[in-house]
Amino acid sequence: MGGASARLAWAAEMAAPQPGERVLEVGCGHGVLLSLIAERLAGGSVLGLDRSPTMTAAALRRNREDVAAGRVAVQTAELAAADLPAEAFDLVVAVHVGAFWRSPAEDFGVVRRVLAPGGRFVLVDQPLTPGAADGRATRIAALAAPYRLAVTGVHTGDTPPRPSIAIGLCVAR
Repeated sequence: MGGASARLAWAAEMAAPQPGERVLEVGCGHGVLLSLIAERLAGGSVLGLDRSPTMTAAALRRNREDVAAGRVAVQTAELAAADLPAEAFDLVVAVHVGAFWRSPAEDFGVVRRVLAPGGRFVLVDQPLTPGAADGRATRIAALAAPYRLAVTGVHTGDTPPRPSIAIGLCVAR
């Protein structure tokens, strides 16, 4: 899709939405990743959430056809304030959302609540410091643990201008 950065194209690959899944993107911005995810879903749906009305308006414009078809919805709200039912999403994805990287990271609790049984959470970032993936994964594991989310995998990708990391999480057993 034109206009997608290497980081967002890679994030869509890492999220790997499956046919029929219900997906939540936290911090959807202009809606580029929403478009990439919607392209990969067959019979599923994706909700983009952003606290900025300017960003959600842009996401709605970019995804107008998918919105009209019922594949994409967009909501203006912070994650903690959004009206999201429990166990509503098979996949939650967030790209460069600072709330997940800083203590107390209470948004992990919301993700835990909205993940369906067997659901997964993919957190993507592009660290400023090369080689930061291991330290980032350790930090995320510590921040997510109180909310019963566990790291399931860490991936790095060549996404100019800097490598990106994707940290997969699921409900701890």
